[in-house]
Amino acid sequence: MKKIVFCLPIVTRPFQITIDSLKASLPLIEAAGYEHALAQIVDNPYISAARATMLRAALDAKADIIMFIDYDMGWRPQDLLTVIQTEGDCVAGTYRAKIDDEQYMGKVEHDPVSFVPKVRESDGAISANLIPAGFMKLTVEAVDTYMFRHPEHCYGPMYHLSVDLFNHGVHDRLWWGEDYSFSRRYKEKCGPIWIVPDLDLDHHAKDGKVYKGNYRRFLLRQPGGSESETPRNDRVTELRL
Repeated sequence: MKKIVFCLPIVTRPFQITIDSLKASLPLIEAAGYEHALAQIVDNPYISAARATMLRAALDAKADIIMFIDYDMGWRPQDLLTVIQTEGDCVAGTYRAKIDDEQYMGKVEHDPVSFVPKVRESDGAISANLIPAGFMKLTVEAVDTYMFRHPEHCYGPMYHLSVDLFNHGVHDRLWWGEDYSFSRRYKEKCGPIWIVPDLDLDHHAKDGKVYKGNYRRFLLRQPGGSESETPRNDRVTELRL
């Protein structure tokens, strides 16, 4: 039986919808044959340190799969299981930024000639260059590969190394946040990363506003999509993704 550890960093307290969404997903996860546990850390202002600490706890608990979830996310019960069961060692759902304009986190990979996003035929997962960490699955194999390829981010005694997966900072004269820094380094040296598009992921703000989104339906509304009346201009579509 494979074990999943959910890593949930908390600022003061999680949104109730996040707890409710997780509880609603657990029966499906258990029915699929997974064991599960939860790692939490509260009020650590350094998100990279919070995630590294929770990852250490997950590894100590002998996790096969680590699922990072932000404390302000909501989803349908089946969406969490979908990400967990999607093929790949590094898989995420993308969700809206907390702005009125419908924009999604991350950056998909496009075919260099057609500018069309690269979609895996078997399940519709989209190859990505950058992904957010608020709804992200990693396998222990992904962590192992990252530690081997990026030893500069490992710390602690050699017999019990931990890893700062989400180390952030300046790269090529730009400041990179923790999740984009991770995905850039993983993509460069470790393997492919994937976005599952057909998820109903809600991003909750402190003022009570909810930024509801489904990336697949968003793409279908873009020029050339089946729900759009506008002919496709591939270069424009590339910029909007």
